[in-house]
Amino acid sequence: MKNIIRLTLPALIAAFAFACAPQEFDEYGLGTTFTYPDDQFTFNITPATGESEFVYNFEATFGIDPVKYPYTYEIYFGDGSITKDKSGSHKYVVLAGDYTAKCLVYTPDGEIKSKEVVITFANDNPEYFQDDKTSIQFALTGGKDNLNGKIWNMKEGAAGIGPATQTWPEWWQIDAAALFNDEFIFKPNSTKANGDFVYNNNGDTFVNEALASLFADGDPAGSFTTLLYTPATDASWEVISKDGKNYLVLNKAFLGYPVIPGDLQKTEYEITAYSEDEVAFKYYSPDGNAWFFTLAQPEDDEPHVLAGVESKTWEISAAYMSNPDNFGERWWTMDSPALLNDTFTFTKKGKGFTYHNDGDTFMNEELGGLFPDGDLTGSFVTTAYTPATDAKWSLSDTELTLTKAFFGYAVKPSDLDETTYTIVEISDTKLHVVLNTGVAWHFELVPVQ
Repeated sequence: MKNIIRLTLPALIAAFAFACAPQEFDEYGLGTTFTYPDDQFTFNITPATGESEFVYNFEATFGIDPVKYPYTYEIYFGDGSITKDKSGSHKYVVLAGDYTAKCLVYTPDGEIKSKEVVITFANDNPEYFQDDKTSIQFALTGGKDNLNGKIWNMKEGAAGIGPATQTWPEWWQIDAAALFNDEFIFKPNSTKANGDFVYNNNGDTFVNEALASLFADGDPAGSFTTLLYTPATDASWEVISKDGKNYLVLNKAFLGYPVIPGDLQKTEYEITAYSEDEVAFKYYSPDGNAWFFTLAQPEDDEPHVLAGVESKTWEISAAYMSNPDNFGERWWTMDSPALLNDTFTFTKKGKGFTYHNDGDTFMNEELGGLFPDGDLTGSFVTTAYTPATDAKWSLSDTELTLTKAFFGYAVKPSDLDETTYTIVEISDTKLHVVLNTGVAWHFELVPVQ
């Protein structure tokens, strides 16, 4: 038995050593270094067929086995997005410009190999401006913080059919009450441009004769009102860009008047004009003509705290600078007649704002160089400033924004374009706002008697 043990143990040791030794067919490079040849990987990114100009397909291929040679890779799209997928599609939500997409390969010895493709966008993606005050999305929803969305009605006299080359329904204007009592609500999405769409049809919907056969109460002899259509509860909206134009896409919804059966599932409208109060659309009919629809903000007969029933004029009762952390600690009072003789009119319809400066405006010294009668040594009165005639106002729960206007005293150059004030107090009889620039600039206003 002892002899058997002596003979077997060396044999086992030799067998173990042989098993652990690298074999000629075993070329795994774990723990080794190598140079990744450029011709052993490719990277391509190209426009996606049939998609918007902002969607690209990408693909990376690798000719070396990552198990034998443990390299890793990442694909950077140039807009801040990264993926470890070898292929797929990517949507660029970006401004116009050049973006460099690249595939990076990392080798164990610290080498980084790169293949790059430059992509040029001639247009801004409208989705980029999901909450910009100049965007279509902001006009439709009131901004991503307006979670309940914005309610719209169809504008009477602006809905109907006409030539596709026109911008209004010159052939026929719809006069159906079933359309003009509808409500359309665009709700924002906090992370992307498109959101929920609510169509309140108040129990009836005005429908083109092409859809009459879909409803038991349909009349194929002409456009009709159906009581049998119930709007979808999971409808959605998005804004897309095609051929340099912006379009509204409604999924499971339409703007009050479906033209063809497919509209019950999805409709697409060219956006021809928009503001915070009106948005105009053109729908291209299969017959080569166009249907036109304009949404407008609902008429509000209730007096507004700032604008009254139609308009309301305010004047400065106090203007001063204070400690931003202690409003009671006043540092300087603005008592210039050039400020105290100013008045400000808020208009309810269209949210117009008029700054009446009585021929002179009191300004901070920082703006002195912008006007020929400016004085850089201190706050000054300028007679060279003419208030804008197209100024606007907007109001949130905490802020009041004046576009192309300010409350009589501009602190910094950007105030000439837009000024946003924090609301301290607002009522029918008093408005107290603060402009914070590191110090607190207070403006207290009262209605002109």
